[in-house]
Amino acid sequence: MKKLIIIVTILLFCISANSQKRRVALVIGNANYPMSILANPVNDAIDIEALLKSSGFQVKRYSDLDQMAMKRVIDEFGNSLNNAEVGLFFYAGHGIQANGRNYLIPVDASLKTENDVEYNCVDAGRILARMEDAGTKTNIVILDACRDNPFERSWSRKSTGQGLAFMDAPMGSLIAYSTAPGKTASDGYYRNSPYTSALIQYMKIPNVKIEDFFKMVRVSVREKTKGQQIPWESTSLEGDFYFQLDPEYVSEDIPTPAVESRIGDELINTDKIISTEQRLLNFEENKKRLAAEIKSIAILPFSNYTGDENLAYLVSGLHDALISELGQIGAIRVVGKTSTLPYANFQKTIKEIASELNVDGIIEASVQIIDKNIMVRLKLLSAFPEEQQLWSQTFNSDMSDVLNLYNRVIKDIANEIRVSLSPEQQTKLAKTQQVNPEAYDAYMKGRYYWEQLTEDGLQKALEYFNLAIERETNWGPPYAGIAEFWIGMRQMGLAPVSSTISNIYEYLNKAMELDPNSANTHYVNALAAVWTGFNWEKGEREFLKALEINPNNAYARAYYAHLLMTLQRPDEALSQIQLAIDLDPLNTLIQSLYGGVLLDARDYELAITQAEKVLSAVPNHPIGLAVLSMAHFFNKDYEESIEAWITYFRLNEETKLAIQKTFNEQGFHAAIEEFIIELKKATGDSYPMDIAQLYTVVNNYTKALEWYEKAYKNHDPNMPYLSTSFISFNNIKDNPGFIELLKKMNLPLNKKDRK
Repeated sequence: MKKLIIIVTILLFCISANSQKRRVALVIGNANYPMSILANPVNDAIDIEALLKSSGFQVKRYSDLDQMAMKRVIDEFGNSLNNAEVGLFFYAGHGIQANGRNYLIPVDASLKTENDVEYNCVDAGRILARMEDAGTKTNIVILDACRDNPFERSWSRKSTGQGLAFMDAPMGSLIAYSTAPGKTASDGYYRNSPYTSALIQYMKIPNVKIEDFFKMVRVSVREKTKGQQIPWESTSLEGDFYFQLDPEYVSEDIPTPAVESRIGDELINTDKIISTEQRLLNFEENKKRLAAEIKSIAILPFSNYTGDENLAYLVSGLHDALISELGQIGAIRVVGKTSTLPYANFQKTIKEIASELNVDGIIEASVQIIDKNIMVRLKLLSAFPEEQQLWSQTFNSDMSDVLNLYNRVIKDIANEIRVSLSPEQQTKLAKTQQVNPEAYDAYMKGRYYWEQLTEDGLQKALEYFNLAIERETNWGPPYAGIAEFWIGMRQMGLAPVSSTISNIYEYLNKAMELDPNSANTHYVNALAAVWTGFNWEKGEREFLKALEINPNNAYARAYYAHLLMTLQRPDEALSQIQLAIDLDPLNTLIQSLYGGVLLDARDYELAITQAEKVLSAVPNHPIGLAVLSMAHFFNKDYEESIEAWITYFRLNEETKLAIQKTFNEQGFHAAIEEFIIELKKATGDSYPMDIAQLYTVVNNYTKALEWYEKAYKNHDPNMPYLSTSFISFNNIKDNPGFIELLKKMNLPLNKKDRK
């Protein structure tokens, strides 16, 4: 007998060791349905999670998910099953069968007819498919999902009926139902449903095979419900599975189901019961608390449910517009569009995204368009301590009323997160404005092409901005768009000064006349004032006005930092650029502008690191290369400096090799002098500021001043940087001609403490 005990102990130890192979579980509890709030699924999910963790499972638990989130977490669960030994899915909430298939019902489902189920719910087969794809040896699906479904009550008589349909378990799987096929299950009067209560009771007992485990659960539920609910399983498992294994456990009689006391026909357990009303009150209060704690938000790229990929420009524009409008609530930080774009069709969890973007909350959105009617569905989710949906709303608008749609959205979000709007904001949101649908569509296309920042993209943007003006002559944004077009053409050297400056101001003045309270128009006005008009006071005034209206405009803060840098206010510049980075951390343009501020602050090592970060994301990024070349020069990394300059000006391979040969044989100054000759051959007078800067590097101040004067006469948009430490260096800063040029530009003279 002793030998037998030893053998059994060894056997159980082997089983226990084998059980340490990876176990992965996904647990979902949906309770907060608009038509029928359930008392127990959230509790069920919490308690099952705790037990599964004690059984060695890695568990992800979610509550009150909508369709989009349910599909996402199921797909993430499928990916997490790679190299796992056991996969387990537990669901508590409403479930339904339609057209012979089983569906789990998200909290946002709208089911007017049976035909709506396929498009508004989650096919239970999705879970099984993900498990099969992963090749997990043992798969367990537990569905406490057959509660009486309120949606079916409004369906026609030919609808399928209550409960779930029977599903065959694929090889290596077990599917457990809380009740028999076609029947409904009870939500219960206790903390947990009768079915989950039994699962919890017997899951704690070691060394029980899963088949025996579910037999005990079935007996318990049948007895508790007086035969009204009988659980069911479909299995094709080939091996043994145990939730708990303990070689030292001495088997006892399995406890029988606890006997509940009764008052009349109602089951009562004063120690365990949490009333439905109290649970829901706690649930709502917790949501309110979490919402009020949100101080930063990222709006993920909108899902395009229009059915037309050609409308991507419109979906992108709606995403951009919502970020801009929400950004005007100064009490919260709103992450810029560029940093949210990598999360389109995201595979990461809400918590992971929120951690990476350093935000408290996430807004998911989808867009549908039916007969020129826009339907935007938004969801606000808190990320910590766990993902939870706090609010969802669908907004409908005719295209002509789309500007007012944003007002409604902003007011609802502000109300939800308990943010007080200023009187000015309330007045603005109360105003209504109509726009010609064709004009709005054309403007969105213009913005889409402008953001490409290519010559072809700019030209297409101009066409659409002009079309928007033809359709709606008294609407400001297209005029501001054309002003930005001419700024872009000038900055990229694609049009002469004679045409760009006059056009910039013509359209910008019109935009200001039509929309004087637009943050974007004030921002564009600031850009024009600084880099076209060389008017520092006006530029600062316009930047501050833009930021007063929209404190979350990352571009305004970044370019304002550069203005402060040229005015030799380095501490303020660093403060503003850091705010810009916080608002749009993955934006490579803003990152490169940050590199420029670091360069001016003489933090060369950090400037090099920042430039390399930009170039790793966007090879040959022009500002990144410009920062890298000068930072290496000041850091005396001369070979790396020349290499960055060659890449920046895109000199051919033969020229590159010749300059590198000169560097190796004659040194840095000789290589720069040859570089200047080759650059003039390749570009003529196109880069006067850069050529002047290179002459300063080799201490040829006469030539440097000659080229700076050319840049001044050509109204070069880079002239504002004349006062920065990366142009005003060596002895040129004390040269009378250079000082006179600074005075003509009305720029501050070089401060002694910045030598």
